[in-house]
Amino acid sequence: MPAVSLSSRSTPCIRRGQRKASRVFYYRFRDFAQSGMQLRSSLQHSSRSNSILVCRASGGVLGGLKKALQGKSKPKPSADIIEFPPCRLLKQTDDYELRMYDVYPFVTTPYERRDEGYLALGSYMEGRNADSAKMNLTQPIMMRYEPVTGLKTMQLYVGSKQGDPPASQLSKPEPLQHPPLPVDTFVSLEVGGGEVVAVRAFQGQATESNTQQQRLHLIKALELDGITLGLAERAGMFRLAQYGPINSLSVRKNEVILTVQL
Repeated sequence: MPAVSLSSRSTPCIRRGQRKASRVFYYRFRDFAQSGMQLRSSLQHSSRSNSILVCRASGGVLGGLKKALQGKSKPKPSADIIEFPPCRLLKQTDDYELRMYDVYPFVTTPYERRDEGYLALGSYMEGRNADSAKMNLTQPIMMRYEPVTGLKTMQLYVGSKQGDPPASQLSKPEPLQHPPLPVDTFVSLEVGGGEVVAVRAFQGQATESNTQQQRLHLIKALELDGITLGLAERAGMFRLAQYGPINSLSVRKNEVILTVQL
């Protein structure tokens, strides 16, 4: 499903007053995501080292990490919860996963340096929006690359508001129906999902050469299985998802994501 823009967007220009709220987002994202990464080994498939997080087959979200973070005894406070875009696992091989993503809202901004994107989206999540609402932490940070135009955009799933029942505690997890609009013109609220994607996970530094190598490996594996890429992906577009703390030397989990046609 193509993204539907709900507000105008222009080149990022982060004002000094926004940085304080964004740094709070940094620290919350880092601390809670670090906790999740420490539980990574218990969520891995013993025979598939390239697949760390999985979608629940019941139609929930990237459930393994989220379930571990929330614990089994009692729900943590809303600010401690990390939410993920809702999806279902359709297929899993040694080389990739096929996931069906439900429709979900996300905020996005164009960027040149990644810290620009982190600041812009972090400000929105920390209350710089039309409702002045602070949002629960979400993952992953998604980066979209379009080689033809050179455009780079960063995306972040919009989950529940702090203080509201998180999607993870509902019988049927659903994204927020009326997310607050951004107040900055360089941040847009859009709609994503409604698509089947192929995902290849890898750890370490997501350098350009490493990411392209993983992308080509994924494309080759899909071709061998007779799976057709989406139109934009055939032109070179791809997405990179990153999980874990933003500013840390710890090992991070990355995913190359390509829309496919089944």
